[in-house]
Amino acid sequence: MKGLFTLIALSFAFAAWSFEVTYPVKNIRYISDWDYREEVQNSDKWVVMVFSSKECLERTIIERSCFLFEKKLDYFVPKFSPKVKVVGFNTYFENYSVVSQFHVQKVPSVIIIKNNQIMKVIEPTYQQADINRGRMGWQDELLKEVVETVQKIQ
Repeated sequence: MKGLFTLIALSFAFAAWSFEVTYPVKNIRYISDWDYREEVQNSDKWVVMVFSSKECLERTIIERSCFLFEKKLDYFVPKFSPKVKVVGFNTYFENYSVVSQFHVQKVPSVIIIKNNQIMKVIEPTYQQADINRGRMGWQDELLKEVVETVQKIQ
């Protein structure tokens, strides 16, 4: 009987874990369609929107390419000007209206907005075969372009 209770407790723990998405970044605030108007449209700051997928957190390290990009970007966010806000959107069956509004095709993608106008769209330049072989140099290229663009804003 004790084993049965342990099994039930573990199944509830795993069920709760599988439905809750946590993002292991400190400085990128993930928001939803519901927060878009307040956090992005009505913002008087430059807004860096990072589009990624919760799949990045659940798969093997080779397939978690956007997770690695976000960890690298997270390091730079505190160095950005206070005039810049960084928010993230989960594209995995969530935030459909924002994702479709900006025609996001690849993850991670970054869109920089000011006064509700798109200033720059930055998408990764990778091929799935590169990711399958563990080639991740495109992350650094994407990161460099994002950081350089934000530094010009400041």
